[in-house]
Amino acid sequence: MPAETQLGPIWNVRPFRASDAKALAKILQSATEAAQWPLESYERMTQLPGAVALVCEISTGVTAFLIARQLADEAEVLNLAVLTEARRQGQATALLAAATHQFQNSGVLRIFLEVRESNQPAIAFYAKHGFTPTGRRKAYYRDPVEDALCLEMKFSTTT
Repeated sequence: MPAETQLGPIWNVRPFRASDAKALAKILQSATEAAQWPLESYERMTQLPGAVALVCEISTGVTAFLIARQLADEAEVLNLAVLTEARRQGQATALLAAATHQFQNSGVLRIFLEVRESNQPAIAFYAKHGFTPTGRRKAYYRDPVEDALCLEMKFSTTT
């Protein structure tokens, strides 16, 4: 899924590779609002059935990633992060679109995710892409302790 923005270079969405772990660490350093898992967790996650692990790459390296999973007809976005200097160029949208497309082709009917209640840019991003609030998880996040907003996207079923 190559794309070109007026503000930046050409980028490409592709599957995560073990060699991308170092780039994920750099992205997570700049994206403190993202879930901060140990790097080994990302590598293990990609080996699980139903895992979707994508990165966005430009000529200088990986600038964004999305980790998700599918179980039966439901999916969950576990983490989506973009390097600070690469934000607002469409990479998060491309990652979410690629994962959504993959899920739809696999029979998923709903996608879930949690987001920090203070992360207004992420909440607006997901709302723009069809996610709606479904609930709240009290004290879900740590450092600092904060509630999570639960969001959901439903696909229409045609029979």
